[in-house]
Amino acid sequence: MKSLLYICLFSVILFSCQQTQEEKEEAIAKKTCGSCHKFPDPSLLDKKTWETGVLPEMSYRLGLGNRFELMTRISEEQFQSALQMNTYPETPSISQEEWQAIVNYYTRNAPEKAIPQKKKEPVTVEPFHFQISEYITPNDIIAGVTSIKIHPSKPEVWVGMRTHQTLILDKNLKPGKQISTRSANVSTQFIGARTFLTGIGKMYPNDQKLGTLYELQGNKAQVILDSLKRPVDLQVADLNEDGVLDYVLCEYGFEQGQLTWIDGKNRSIHPLKIQAGARNVVIRDFTGEGKPDLMVLTAQSREGVSMFINKGKGLFIEKPLLQFDAVFGSSYMEVADMNKDGHPDLIVSNGDNADYSFSKKAYHGVHVYLNDGRNNFKESYFFPAYGASKTLARDFDQDGDLDLAMIAFFAENDKGKNEGFLYFQNQGNMQFKVSNLGVAEGAHYIVMDAGDVDKDGDIDILLGNYQFGKRKPGDKIPPGLQMHYVKNLLH
Repeated sequence: MKSLLYICLFSVILFSCQQTQEEKEEAIAKKTCGSCHKFPDPSLLDKKTWETGVLPEMSYRLGLGNRFELMTRISEEQFQSALQMNTYPETPSISQEEWQAIVNYYTRNAPEKAIPQKKKEPVTVEPFHFQISEYITPNDIIAGVTSIKIHPSKPEVWVGMRTHQTLILDKNLKPGKQISTRSANVSTQFIGARTFLTGIGKMYPNDQKLGTLYELQGNKAQVILDSLKRPVDLQVADLNEDGVLDYVLCEYGFEQGQLTWIDGKNRSIHPLKIQAGARNVVIRDFTGEGKPDLMVLTAQSREGVSMFINKGKGLFIEKPLLQFDAVFGSSYMEVADMNKDGHPDLIVSNGDNADYSFSKKAYHGVHVYLNDGRNNFKESYFFPAYGASKTLARDFDQDGDLDLAMIAFFAENDKGKNEGFLYFQNQGNMQFKVSNLGVAEGAHYIVMDAGDVDKDGDIDILLGNYQFGKRKPGDKIPPGLQMHYVKNLLH
């Protein structure tokens, strides 16, 4: 009896020690991994992705790991840039024992396989009231669309290409004039009679100041600002109420970036947030105070949505609204009143999968956050879709409510249904019928715009293809496919 009691007591003590060690490792992980962004739960990624992707990269950023090995994994340009910014410090910020505790915590608690998607509405191929056609350029067999903008009043479509040309197409998508810029145009904006273009610099991740903001003068793009760090979005409005249009720029960067507003009168630059990942901005009076505020989506490690409240005279105060996990993959934010209560809601697409955590993520997709009327937002709808990169809200079927159109650059087709493009027909009460409209799989849609292409009174959709890598045997996408034209037949 005594021996049995000793065995039980020993087991309790041993178990307690094990628990204490695990709790210690968890505390170290939360303290370290939550110091510069939202603490990532181990369940967000499978064990292999933690072990071979995220944790090795994290070790370099903590001053640990083999620096020679790091140099073989990234480009010389990226390595030198990272050294200048001290992204990979030479002196470790934690001990080797603490690092091992973090590794133990994640590898012990992460699932063996990626968590599967939640049950969702079935995706059909019903065409509804759309007709699909292809836009092919035989002289350019590698697809490289970098922006699409349907002109709001003219029968024109402006298409940025990775060849540094912006094509102006007519309503039948026949090419006319071309405009040259130093780099690929990723954002075209029409403000009255004025036209603005944004040259990104280099498309792939980098921190070089090669981006440019242009305004069209005749057929030539005149430089307004240059030396920009990978700009991806431009919006124009009179922010300081001096009667002159100002500019808001999202400089995405890579390790470094910023959100800025530029005074249109004297071109002075006013940083709003110094952080990589500023993705897109919507300008509107969100507070009801009569001034243009900014709603901004930020990606990269500190992902989330913030509102920058305009206090007048060029002063803005940031109000964080939503915070996402560091591997969330934020890609685009749309602002629209989804439940018709008079308050702007948020539609966030997340599916960026070109980082250290490349894997199928069940939380990728379309998220709708409803506004309670006081600019507090709560998720009301989620449709899982691997690689979702942009969602637009429009009344495509002209029934008085907003439908959705989504593209996914990193789409997966593991259930026999193409989800590179999806159309969500609103059924009311945040319920949707979902269809890919029969669009062929294989394209990598990086951009999309919705508007009346042929000026017949309904809203059409254009999907821009950006291929990378070599074509694979059996690829269903024809060479030279630049766009899919999803023509609305309602009239």
